[in-house]
Amino acid sequence: MKSMNKNVVSGHLPLSHMTYVDSEIDVNKAKSLVVYHYVLSKSYRWKEWQSQLDDQLSDKFYPYLMKSHQGQFGLFVAVDNELEAAPKILNGDGIEVEPLKVEYASELNPIWIRLIMRKTRAFGAHCIGSHTLGRPIMQVDIWRGKSGSGINSISLDCRTQMLKDRSATEVVLFHENLPLREVDDLNSASGKKISLWVYRDKKVLMRWFPEHTKKPAGPVYREIQKNKNKRTQRAFIDVSSKRGFEKSWPWILKPIQDEFIREAGRFGFKLKAKILNLKPLPLNTKYKSNKTKSSFSSLNLEKNIDVIDLRVSESVSGEDIVAKLQSLLEAKSLGSKLTLLPEVTPENINEYEFKSTQRILVLLDQKPNIVDDRYPLTIGLRRKVACQHINVNPHDLSSDSIVDNLLVQQTDKETGKESLILQTDSTYFEYSLEQFETKENKSALLRNAEIVVKELELKSLLLNSSTSIAQSLPEQASFLNENLVVITDGYLFTVKSDRPILLPFNPSTPEKVSKCDSVLKEYGLSVALLLASLQKEWPYNYRPEVVMQGFGSPAEKLVRFARRLTFIIEKNNGVSVMFQDPKYDTPHMLPLGLNEVKEILNKQEISFKLGKWLLPNKDSLQQSISELVEEEVLKKGLATKLLEELDKLLLFWNNTLRELLLLGNDESLYKDIKKSVFKKWRIDKNLTLPEGEKKERADTQLIGAWDELLSRVLDLPLKDIKGWLRNVPGIQRLWYDDEQHYFIVGGLASPKSKIIRQPSIRQWHSLQGRFNPELIAALVDVDWVRVNQLAGNPCVATLIKRWRECQSEPEQALGLDFV
Repeated sequence: MKSMNKNVVSGHLPLSHMTYVDSEIDVNKAKSLVVYHYVLSKSYRWKEWQSQLDDQLSDKFYPYLMKSHQGQFGLFVAVDNELEAAPKILNGDGIEVEPLKVEYASELNPIWIRLIMRKTRAFGAHCIGSHTLGRPIMQVDIWRGKSGSGINSISLDCRTQMLKDRSATEVVLFHENLPLREVDDLNSASGKKISLWVYRDKKVLMRWFPEHTKKPAGPVYREIQKNKNKRTQRAFIDVSSKRGFEKSWPWILKPIQDEFIREAGRFGFKLKAKILNLKPLPLNTKYKSNKTKSSFSSLNLEKNIDVIDLRVSESVSGEDIVAKLQSLLEAKSLGSKLTLLPEVTPENINEYEFKSTQRILVLLDQKPNIVDDRYPLTIGLRRKVACQHINVNPHDLSSDSIVDNLLVQQTDKETGKESLILQTDSTYFEYSLEQFETKENKSALLRNAEIVVKELELKSLLLNSSTSIAQSLPEQASFLNENLVVITDGYLFTVKSDRPILLPFNPSTPEKVSKCDSVLKEYGLSVALLLASLQKEWPYNYRPEVVMQGFGSPAEKLVRFARRLTFIIEKNNGVSVMFQDPKYDTPHMLPLGLNEVKEILNKQEISFKLGKWLLPNKDSLQQSISELVEEEVLKKGLATKLLEELDKLLLFWNNTLRELLLLGNDESLYKDIKKSVFKKWRIDKNLTLPEGEKKERADTQLIGAWDELLSRVLDLPLKDIKGWLRNVPGIQRLWYDDEQHYFIVGGLASPKSKIIRQPSIRQWHSLQGRFNPELIAALVDVDWVRVNQLAGNPCVATLIKRWRECQSEPEQALGLDFV
């Protein structure tokens, strides 16, 4: 484990979570929110009241909230002022429910803040009425297709959680995707229990009930189920274009948070965005740009792997596929040796005798759950030896065979089970060896091959009793030892005799509790003591029992709760117990500088007349470069390189402007001119290279220096906005908030313009002893987790997932002989 540098905070990161303090609330302003309470009879079920209130309130602009308070199930409704009458509410039998005006009191703060959120003026500009349960909705973007048009919207809400010491209350903003599709035939939509919305001028969505009022002007949209075939995912952040940025989560949510804070201030709540004060941590896992080295340097992958071919297609031989995979693995210097077992077939796989020490790679050419699925053929095998599948169908490597209309997803009406079938005249199982040679397919196959070899090593560690942690995981052996217990995902992990031990962590089963207690007693703990400590040190004012609410027996609820718990227990000069916060909703990162980025992207997408792009002479450019060096904007070495290439770049720039003019273009975007210039520069460079020397690729540092220079001489923001992304704490590396114990696990490589998944954000608490951030950092900063998965949980969680894949029955133990 690497020791942490106690350096000062180097980055501030606002989150979508907010906080308020009871003692800071302006009581007089809070009293200005006029609220009525309706006691709702429990003789009607929750869903019945939900539907009833939706019909009566959701096409009006009444902020309302269904919530139990002081043992009474009821409805809270806010109105604009004292003169406005409370809305009339009828129960399922048509009997009016009498409202009672509620006087503000501090214990009502959680209800007040949620009503204020529903009242926020920002939604008034986007939404008239509300979605189910009184939630406002907001349009995110519009789509158009062959079958019609639709609106992607989000339904918004918040919840509160007071901290244990009552110093503050967290307000958690969360949302649910709500797709809407335009209605062609109003008659077919009327009378059905579906929410309808009219899309009015200025992007306002208005809830509409045909039985209540005439249709307002504008097209009608209905709520639809989320499309399971839809493979696109809204990006966490996208700075590739102005439109992409506008569809990113931070840009969508930041105005909502800002307006919520302003509205809360009107009613006396000093709501503040939660801000992490972060510092970067030393890394174990480094980004490897070298394409000839393994991505998983901490694993020893020089192992023999037997391959069995269970593919449907016979157009490419198993020998050719294995040869292709072997060449890819050798290119990455993994050292793994593949050997095809031609005698194993789909017909005899269950009779074939495998040795427990073997590693088996299974070739398939299909997605799971296809008709005549061959994945289940290996169920028995997976429980005996380290076994991993790889789908080598080129149609699935770099594209989606469902989107490409090769496969169709269907649902069994009786069982609800989903499966895939071949489209009529589908060429899904028709492919050739040449298809593996495309850049996209080759890259995808290499990535998948490296991952399955890694997974085989992890499974071999679990299933092969002769394999030790020191052999398989040499870089993690220093902390995955007998002085560590990790409880996560329903299992207790520890190490005995350099072998992993995995015991089901199920507090509702005495036998399983006894096994776990036999390990925990070495730390002066037991399952009962651990849960009692959790109860005592629970970080919030609400109790752990709240997390266990839901359907099922008490034992089933306890099992679900136990699977959500993550503990790290360490024995080192005393016993330390750390606990991962069981967040309902992960906060969104809302980085500083969003408005500035939007302004830059707006300017970068302006197409100027070619005269605007004319550059001054070489002497003037050299002077500007000198100024940038003096101001420490450019480093001397990079400035020297730019000066060396200046003649060529200036020539290619002027040639590009001339070409555009000859083609009849009198204006252009900067990025288009720059692309042409550096393409010419690269071609010119490669023409001068000696025979056989590696071709010159795009020089990103030189391009960045050119952007900096032209931003200065043309007085325009032309720099690559990815530079801003690289400076956002959490996007790359590993970061830690020393006071609030938050860890952010960012990406390894330099960020791309479009980042699909937000970096992992986790908060930890101390239950006993010394809080050890170095140990947590070591457990999350592991290459065989970070390279191809969303990191953030201890690496042990990956071992548990692999163990679950190897089990013949749920909750089987590993290594009971050592306990």
